[in-house]
Amino acid sequence: MIGVQYGSVPAELRRWIPHREVSDRKYGDRNAILPVVLMIALHRCLWTIGLLFIISPGSSMAENATPRFKIVVLAEAGGIHRPFVDAAKVWLDKQAAGYNFSVDYIQDTAKIDDAFLSRYQVFIQLNYPPYGWAPTAMAAFTKYIEEGRGGWIGFHHATLLGEFDGYPMWPWFSQFMGGIRFTDYIPKFATATVVVEDPSHPVMKDVGKTFVVDREEWYTYDKSPRPNVHVLARVDEASYSPDTSTKMGDHPVVWTTEHYKARNLYIFMGHHPELFQNPAFTTIFRNSILWAARQ
Repeated sequence: MIGVQYGSVPAELRRWIPHREVSDRKYGDRNAILPVVLMIALHRCLWTIGLLFIISPGSSMAENATPRFKIVVLAEAGGIHRPFVDAAKVWLDKQAAGYNFSVDYIQDTAKIDDAFLSRYQVFIQLNYPPYGWAPTAMAAFTKYIEEGRGGWIGFHHATLLGEFDGYPMWPWFSQFMGGIRFTDYIPKFATATVVVEDPSHPVMKDVGKTFVVDREEWYTYDKSPRPNVHVLARVDEASYSPDTSTKMGDHPVVWTTEHYKARNLYIFMGHHPELFQNPAFTTIFRNSILWAARQ
């Protein structure tokens, strides 16, 4: 029998198969090879589609995969920070889809105990204050941090350390934050430049040497936490616009307390939802999640 030549294959199917796959087979006529050609074309289509599903980060396969890690977010339920918290949830959900992690949200500490926290690799304190916690939650969180059971990221209100709403200050949390106590803030806000002090830290990757934060409250404390923490960034108080007398001199705004086993990071900024339009802020947030989760 004489092998069918490539030229006898219909032009619309010719692109699916190389010359060899037709010419090496022996068929009697043009019509006889059509089922084989179609089978080869179908096989290649299915293989290509399968490959696309594997490599596409937005595919249903990626979305349904087991999460790389799990995050619990203790979020302030209301008040003036509600718009920031709502924006943070939208942003976090997008990151979870893109980086394949899961996020659960809680609005109080009632559920927090050792068993609850054991389900999560990262704990985000999203503007939730360090007072009014259930005693069981305080004990479980302390172990979570001191024993390195997971990572922690705290924002803004997490350093509202003092006596508030009838609650005493949590001494352990004050030490966790560098031994500080809240003293004041800028109620009319100020725009300022933040200076990155440790660009080599993974949290500061791709952030740049400085960045501007619009209209923040810039909390002050009774002292700088610097002697007890590793400062990653500080605010340049000389850049305050408008200027204000509410200053503390050395003013860290992003830091980690390295003598605790848990990877931990405090980020002061967190008042306005517009922060999620600030590339430096979102880069720090994203980097901190992956770093705290040891990814």
